[in-house]
Formats: sequence, structure tokens, C-alpha cells
Amino acid sequence: MKAIRLNEHESTLVVQGPDDTHFTVHEIEALERVQRATKVDAFRWTGKNQITTRQYVGMLASAGARLEILPKIDGLDDGYTRRVLMRMIGIAWDVPVRDGELTDHDCQNSDLLELLIRLFAQRLQVQVRAGLSRAYCRHEDDLSRLRGKMDLTRQFTKLAASPQKLACRYDEFTADTSLNRLLLCAVIFLRRQSVRAGTQRLLNEIAAHFSDVQMVSASQALAGKFMLDRVNQQWRVLARLARLFLLSEYQTAHGGNREGIALLFDMNVLFESYVAALVRKACVPLCYEVRTQGPNDYLTRNNVFQTRPDVHVKRGDDVIVLDTKWKKVDPGKPNFGIDQKDAYQMHAYAHVYKSCATILLYPHQSGLPAPSGEKLRWQFKSGGSNLILATIDVTKPRDELVASIRDLLELPEESIMSNLAIA
Repeated sequence: MKAIRLNEHESTLVVQGPDDTHFTVHEIEALERVQRATKVDAFRWTGKNQITTRQYVGMLASAGARLEILPKIDGLDDGYTRRVLMRMIGIAWDVPVRDGELTDHDCQNSDLLELLIRLFAQRLQVQVRAGLSRAYCRHEDDLSRLRGKMDLTRQFTKLAASPQKLACRYDEFTADTSLNRLLLCAVIFLRRQSVRAGTQRLLNEIAAHFSDVQMVSASQALAGKFMLDRVNQQWRVLARLARLFLLSEYQTAHGGNREGIALLFDMNVLFESYVAALVRKACVPLCYEVRTQGPNDYLTRNNVFQTRPDVHVKRGDDVIVLDTKWKKVDPGKPNFGIDQKDAYQMHAYAHVYKSCATILLYPHQSGLPAPSGEKLRWQFKSGGSNLILATIDVTKPRDELVASIRDLLELPEESIMSNLAIA
């Protein structure tokens, strides 16, 4: 299968005949069908023989071709970019990637989809070896002898003419649950998508543990309801990953034949979720209230022109509003090339939410002085609030990023120390 890697906002030629380094028209048309089915434009035609990727990263795969789209991060090779992207997805989705789970060799020689499949398979293997999740399921059967309780209504209506049968209602402790059906469906699907023999063998081994679980379609598995309580909380991350994979599955309209997968992340949304998760990690232990995509308020008294900040941090009367931007700044310009409308938006936030500071947060890039953090600060003419331009280095480990967020938000050091002492 042909596999090609591009960065976001990168162009490539489309050729007519066979070519190992470029997609053919037939292959691009197959990938287009996949992305149309998921209603995401990961790439577009920008010329007669050229396509250009957009702000989405991840994987598009059809029956004969795979397109991997990686974020553009200064100074990183493909392997390290994948590692950083996996870390961002893990933090944003609350699926932390632990040290040793993905090696440098894995990141250098496997695409993003293969890395995610491997991560899911390794985690699921550990869990199923310890035993499947089980639950009591209600059954209603007509049996030759009583099991559980008798259903009197059904016994004296439906079975009135069949006294040799007893209408039974009973609970059975079983592994055939909605959670296990979801996981099994994901395992079978990913076994077809993986191109690594080792991963396929691992998924085969895992599937054998689900011999008592009914195989259902992806739509049925996703529609299944289950409760993750204190007893089976360890399955939460695996269930989230399974849903992520199955929602990315593309099926044709003719007989539901599986043609591919579209596992794509909008980098603007991913960066926002990633930063929000870091802010929660930094602020919640210090009794700050953190809200994302809110709170909703209005610029006018008659509730016109709604505002919705990316991240809103509050404790007492102290309010900080933070907006994320997955794009580059221009240090050669006095205002670093900040868009006028972004500055107006932050002024509106400062006015509506009475914030002491509004922060525009960008990914750190080459050409900016190290370390990441606050780069420029302006004071608005009215209200006394500040507009801060800051960056965050996505290549750093999570703990360093949390510390940098604390520094950026100027969280009181004595509060940090007292909370650590209490913990």
C-alpha cells in the first residue's frame, strides 16, 4: 500500500501513471471519497495536478493509499513530530502516553495511525490478561424449569397453553456487555487497518479473549450504553480510544463495505483542547475555576453579540481570559503580526469579563527568544487590563508545560507551596 507523508498546508503533485512518491488521480479520488463521507476537507485541489493540505492532521486511508498529515513544527523531523503530536492528542483527550510506550524507532518508522493502533493494543492487552469486564445482564427466557423469578404476566398470557414452559426473568453475570462489544468491534476493525505484522498478531491474541462476546457492527457498538463506575474505571481510556477509531471508519453506501479510515484532528481545536488541559492541571489544584468555550456573555445589555473565550480562569475577583492560536507570529513587526480582529476580540473579553489580563497564546517557533512564555505586553486604554502575547513550547514534557503555564498566569507561589504541603 502506498503511504505518503505531508505537513499541514503543504502541496504535492498528482500524477497520471504509477509513481512511488506521488499519488495518482485514482488514489486521490479514493481519498476524496473518504473525506467527503466524514465531511472534513483535509486537502483540496489547488491546481490541475496539485493538492494542498489544510489545517487538519492525522490519517486518511483508502483501500490502496494512506495519506498522513503532520503538524508543521520548526526544527523537528517526522519521527519527533509524531511523538509531539501523540503527546498533544494524549493530553487533549486525557489519554496520557507514558514513557516507554512509544520508542523513537516506533515514531520514526510508523505513521500516526499505526502508532495509535499500537498504543490501544498494548493497553488493551494488559487489561484483558487481567480479565474482561463483566456485568449482570437481564434475560427473559421461556425455560423448562424455573430460573430466577417467574414473569406471571407472560406465564398466564403467552404461555397459558404451554404449561411445560416457565416464563423466567433472571440476571446473568456475563462478559457479553456493551463495553466489551465496543472493544471487540474496534479490535476487529483495527486488525484490518494495521500494516504491521507484529501489531496484527497482538490484536489476534486480544480477540481470542473475547470469545464469549457477541460480534456486532460498528453502528451497533457505538450505540451501546454502558456505565463506567468505580469498579471498571480502568476501561475508560480504552473505551474512549475504541469510539475514536470506530467513528473514523468510512463505509460505502453499497452493502456497508469498508473502504478506509479518516482519523483527523483540526489543529486549531486540538491546540485549544491541549492548552485547556494544561491550564486545568496548573490551576484546579489552586482552587481556580477553569472553563472552556465559555462562560457565554454578551457585548450589549440586550444580549446581542455573544462572546465565548477559549479558556476562562477565575478565582474570586481575579479573571484571566486566554485565547489560543495555532499559527505563527512575525517577530519582525512591532505588533508581531497579530491580526487586528484578534486584538479587538481580546479587548471585548477584557471589557465583558472584567479580566485583569487577556492572553493570546501561540506555539513557540524558531526566531523567537527562548524560553517560551510572555513575549509582549500592552495595556488597554480603558479598564486597566493587559493584552499579553505569549508562546508555549509543545515539544516540552507535560510537567514543564504545566510549570510554564503557572508562570505565564502568574499564579501565587505561596498558594502552590501550601497546596503541595496539604497534598
